[in-house]
Amino acid sequence: MRERLFILWHMSVTPLEGPRTGWINNALESAIETHGAPKHIVSDQVRVYTGEVFAKLLEQRNIKARLGVLGKNGPISVTERVIKTLKYEWLKRVPIIKDFDHLTELCREFESLCNTWRPHMGLEGFRPGDVYNQGKPMKPDRNSKSVPSNIERHLFRETRVTGYRLKSVA
Repeated sequence: MRERLFILWHMSVTPLEGPRTGWINNALESAIETHGAPKHIVSDQVRVYTGEVFAKLLEQRNIKARLGVLGKNGPISVTERVIKTLKYEWLKRVPIIKDFDHLTELCREFESLCNTWRPHMGLEGFRPGDVYNQGKPMKPDRNSKSVPSNIERHLFRETRVTGYRLKSVA
């Protein structure tokens, strides 16, 4: 019998000025401050992620590196899908990205959309924030005939995307 891999993740999105190790380490440390240290970091096999400096940072934080293979199923494919969603479904909706600060704000909003508003198939329809915080809401009955009245709505103005979620669950 094949064991099913259930990926528990909370996403952090930060634009970088380039693929330098210092910028990547700073972004990782910022994500750890915000969300806590993960057990694993999933990345491709680019030199920045396999080098000594990055390995030392992971070792200090007791984080294991998991290297994926591009184009194969598994954790790296989830990362690739998120990047495609960011580029082609989020940033493409913005007519002009004014500067780096504007891009940073757009990435922060995308992080909010993905972690707290958008359900994910890889998490069995839950939002990463719910699973990460062990607050899995109960799924509505598949045969339910009514729409709950306690639905919260959030408009991400610049991208004209609306997110919906239940305010509270029974």
